[in-house]
Amino acid sequence: MELHDGPLSPERRAQLAQWRQRSDEHALAWQRATALLGKFQALPPGGAAALTKLSARPDRRRTVKVVAALLVAAPAGWLAWRAGPWQPAGIERTTVGERRQLVLADGTRLHLNTDTEIVVASMAGERCVQLRRGDILVATAQPFLVEVAQGVLRALDTFGTRFMVRQLGDECRLAVQQGTVDIRLRATAASSAIRAGMQTGFTTRSIAAPVALDANAAAWQNGMLVADRQPLPDFLRELGRYRSGTLQCDPALAHLAVSGAFPVDDTDFTLTLLAQTLPVRIQHLTRYWVRVLPSEVQAKK
Repeated sequence: MELHDGPLSPERRAQLAQWRQRSDEHALAWQRATALLGKFQALPPGGAAALTKLSARPDRRRTVKVVAALLVAAPAGWLAWRAGPWQPAGIERTTVGERRQLVLADGTRLHLNTDTEIVVASMAGERCVQLRRGDILVATAQPFLVEVAQGVLRALDTFGTRFMVRQLGDECRLAVQQGTVDIRLRATAASSAIRAGMQTGFTTRSIAAPVALDANAAAWQNGMLVADRQPLPDFLRELGRYRSGTLQCDPALAHLAVSGAFPVDDTDFTLTLLAQTLPVRIQHLTRYWVRVLPSEVQAKK
């Protein structure tokens, strides 16, 4: 598939649309190509000069040649490893309530939480995972990259880095248990190294100041949801990730807090525990529609 510098004819637009819709890999390749081309104007002088020189050549319309020459000419830095050849190896996913563990060919271990989807690939000779949704725990055995919508995470230690990544809409969260992980943002190329025992959140343009790691953040790996004076609505929102359907919390219960360790593999049992320890009752409207309401005694007060 070629990219032209001028307006495309209706026929070429139709061909391009068909090519993009043929597979997830084609759609991903197109997304990457357009994102990379959009960065050309922000290239440093050496890279910009190389691109100008390239654009005068007869074969400049061939995207692969342009990108390859640019990667050679550009100064060493984030672009060189961020825009390297992307070689997808397969898509892995979990359903709602499911958790899985994968061992990659290089020995890296991946733990996928509920409703998570990743693409396992290699980029510029390094093993890479693209996190499309959900959250993962990574225990590296080799140099390793994780790509998210907001940027790219790179384990800075050759072996033994252990970290968690969670995709939350416009924000991504990183928690590092062992080693050091570098964040490099998609929009600005700003970076920050997050060390063991710290966690942070980031968008395409900003990285929050790191804070101490939540010791219970990885409890889901062992099938538990651990809360320490967590507001009930927040707890139920998290619990709802592990069950199909709708789990609602009555606004009148916003003042209640939850503490304890609860199983995520049996969410009905967890709801029963809540009803036994808090002034709440569980209303099952259907199998997939459950409401948490004030208890009868609480409602009369």
